[in-house]
Amino acid sequence: MKILLCNPKNDQGTKHSRKGMYAPLGILSIATYIKNNLGGDVSIDVCDEDIEVLDIARFGNYDLVGFYATTFNYGQAAEYAYFAKDYGCLTVLGGPHASVLADKIMANKRCFDYIIKFEAEIPFLQLLKHLLNIGKVSLEDIVNLVYRSKSGEPVSNKGSLVNDLMELPIPSRDFVDFNRYIKNCQDMYPQKENFLAGSIYSCKGCSWRDKTGGCVFCARLEQGLRFRDIDQIWSEIELLKDKYSINSIWDISDDNLNNKEWFKKFVDSRPRSCQNISFFIYSRVNMIQPQMIPLFKELNVEEVFLGVESGDNSLLKKSFKGQSRDSILKAIKLLRESSIKYFPSIVLGLPDESIESLENTYRLCQEISGIGGLDRMSTTTLKPIPGSRSFEMVIDGTSLGKDLRSKDEIDLSFLEQYWALNFTKVDFKTILEYKNKIDGLMKEVRVFGSSTQKED
Repeated sequence: MKILLCNPKNDQGTKHSRKGMYAPLGILSIATYIKNNLGGDVSIDVCDEDIEVLDIARFGNYDLVGFYATTFNYGQAAEYAYFAKDYGCLTVLGGPHASVLADKIMANKRCFDYIIKFEAEIPFLQLLKHLLNIGKVSLEDIVNLVYRSKSGEPVSNKGSLVNDLMELPIPSRDFVDFNRYIKNCQDMYPQKENFLAGSIYSCKGCSWRDKTGGCVFCARLEQGLRFRDIDQIWSEIELLKDKYSINSIWDISDDNLNNKEWFKKFVDSRPRSCQNISFFIYSRVNMIQPQMIPLFKELNVEEVFLGVESGDNSLLKKSFKGQSRDSILKAIKLLRESSIKYFPSIVLGLPDESIESLENTYRLCQEISGIGGLDRMSTTTLKPIPGSRSFEMVIDGTSLGKDLRSKDEIDLSFLEQYWALNFTKVDFKTILEYKNKIDGLMKEVRVFGSSTQKED
């Protein structure tokens, strides 16, 4: 069976900050897992529209096409799926948007034959075994699968499946032109001499989301905080270094600092061959503690992404951030004093955002810009993405909710303005004005993030 796995281009207007710079690890993990288990029974290609344009005529070369969908690219995935059906392909949809809205998608879109919710490696393998008549796998037994019955009615299988990360192989980069990602990184950061970057993930899940339900805008769906095998992670980094000369690693995991014992063991296990690799990591503000700095130094942590979000304590509380303005500044100053760069993320339009809270965030950003120690930041407007608290607030608390309950396509450009109208104390135009003011503070800093509004 010939299979194409596709990451369609974004059709919602927002450009993500690392577009085309890092390979799609989720898709590569699925491709690797399937190939390792089915061998010559399948051939798999990957098309990532972050680095290449998909020619729809390619669909004629495949028996099955799988699409990865976020809310930002779901419309494009559906359009491509209709073309794939015209070419006689079976179609499978996965990704976060599909995981949240699978039943609605299956009811509304005839272009998708199957939908796999949440983590797809094992369900996709079982589906392919069913289609290839390998073993005795029935559709009814495939967890996380949504499909249509013989009468055409949507069927969503019961149960759920969460990967044991210890059992997954290292995602192979051979399915993509990996050097194009490296080149895009170099083009984005020309000031970094000999910058050769790659990405990995050390864990999945977020303990804060498990404990509290997560930040109001968070739409991550991983269940439980799970870690990969440390030796395997270092083997992956060594592979990237030896094969592609990688000298910088972006760990896309949200919460590996929450388990300090795991993180220390990871640092202590660093092989001599990787001593010169630098790291860019994510962290909650409260995880930046003095005892972590020596570990950062030993690991060569060059930069830390910090979810700052707001300079207003009331908004931080209403957004379930679990931090304050003082704890934000404490973390930033600690990193600055330790000569570790930080990458602050700001979200405007949080619940009950007002002129006063916007001013508080602006003043915080003024203070941050005066502290120094950063060369990039992200300022975005809140988007109620399916899977987030904010999306459920729109569903449950507004007149639009009834209409949204039946939709599979979400207009984020409209929804972020609707959110501002119903859940903040300022209009959307004012939010954008403050975004521009904050961006203007960082004249010497590379600024990422945007709303979904198209510029004139």
